[in-house]
Amino acid sequence: MTAISHVYNYTVRCPHIKDPAHPTSWRNHIELNRSCEIALDRITKWHGHSGNRLFEHEGFVVRECEQEQAYFAMQNDRLKDDKHALVTFKVFMDNKTKDTSVQEIMEHVIDDYKSRLSKL
Repeated sequence: MTAISHVYNYTVRCPHIKDPAHPTSWRNHIELNRSCEIALDRITKWHGHSGNRLFEHEGFVVRECEQEQAYFAMQNDRLKDDKHALVTFKVFMDNKTKDTSVQEIMEHVIDDYKSRLSKL
């Protein structure tokens, strides 16, 4: 029997730029938590609303949500000793972050996830 032993949920919020003298970046707004409840909630929600396929990066299919300005991906990976990791990614966008690349953000968080797995 296998078990999900590692859960990673990435959330990236692209912030409104309120003060041009103090620029903000999505890199300052990456949240990582390990909540099983959040992962299950996301999987349940996305199962019913699969979204539109945007692109694929290293085996991760990134989709655009139909009902909100957000992008998501999820995947599981087999680990040593018959364990598994489950990861979800969600990127929130808005009309004021048009110059932000969803692909750049997803590549960054996917690379971070893969780096974490390599250390297990």
